[in-house]
Amino acid sequence: MLIGSVALAQMPPDRSASQVLVDPLDGHEFEWSVPQSTNALGGWDSDGCTYGSDTQPRTTGVATSPTTLYSAPVDTFDRPIPEDKKLGLMEMLLGIGENVDDARRLAPFQRYELAASVGAYLGDTPYQTGELYLTGAWTVRDSVVGFLPGIVGASDAWKKLTETLPLLAEIDNDKGRTIAAFDMARLCHRAGLVHERDGFLRAIDGWPDAGVGGVEKRDEFFRRVAEENRLLAKARDAFRAGVESKVGTPADRAYYRYLIGELSRRLGDFETADTQLESVALDGAAAEEVKAYVTDIQAVLKVQGRGESAVDASVKGAESK
Repeated sequence: MLIGSVALAQMPPDRSASQVLVDPLDGHEFEWSVPQSTNALGGWDSDGCTYGSDTQPRTTGVATSPTTLYSAPVDTFDRPIPEDKKLGLMEMLLGIGENVDDARRLAPFQRYELAASVGAYLGDTPYQTGELYLTGAWTVRDSVVGFLPGIVGASDAWKKLTETLPLLAEIDNDKGRTIAAFDMARLCHRAGLVHERDGFLRAIDGWPDAGVGGVEKRDEFFRRVAEENRLLAKARDAFRAGVESKVGTPADRAYYRYLIGELSRRLGDFETADTQLESVALDGAAAEEVKAYVTDIQAVLKVQGRGESAVDASVKGAESK
């Protein structure tokens, strides 16, 4: 797990093809880069985020028109827009565009937020807009964690964390332990171990820098986590609105209650996480796959820290408490 790089994320190579899209508002044609394929070598996180070893398809999964800022998933970009909706949508996007210098330079998460706003205006369900916010949050997470191979859910990540801790005792130099602290923080972030992640990041305080810029990278790490959390909270709010309005089937609502619980855990709201996940575990309408996710997360909720890290993050002979 200790990979020898203090960078926030070593992004995989980009293997993509171009596709011509047509802006449904003004007819403008433009090219959009779409990844050709992916794999599952990076595993998956407990909120459904999956990883390949190449560029993640979600990076360009939402396209934005450079002329109007109309944004939508590539596979539904050509959805018909009612004539009586076009003017209002154009005005909404024009207002947003006052703060955009170049639409082509928008970050992926910004395009997902635009797509969520467009979808909500056009009458998409709270679940659909919430999924866009959630995937947008994952694009920020990509920039934090990069590629970590074969992590399959929260319990597996916890297992890898505890198995790796004894190796930290073997690190005998400042540069090496700074790198290790970042690697462990990235693993914890994927696992939703918020206090453990923060413990490893704060462990670098007082260490000689050894030329790696650890404090600056740590500050940027926290900034990106805050951006991801903002989007996770918007996704949770949208899912909660759908559940409270009884949108979808009972199985649908059980699925989104699982996501509400898991996103709450990642946001440090453990009381809501416990309540929502327990309700799904007891819900006869919940799919067995969803219940398996819940069981996996509940196992980690029992051991992770709720007020402070549950592991020694000193990176000097650290051991589980």
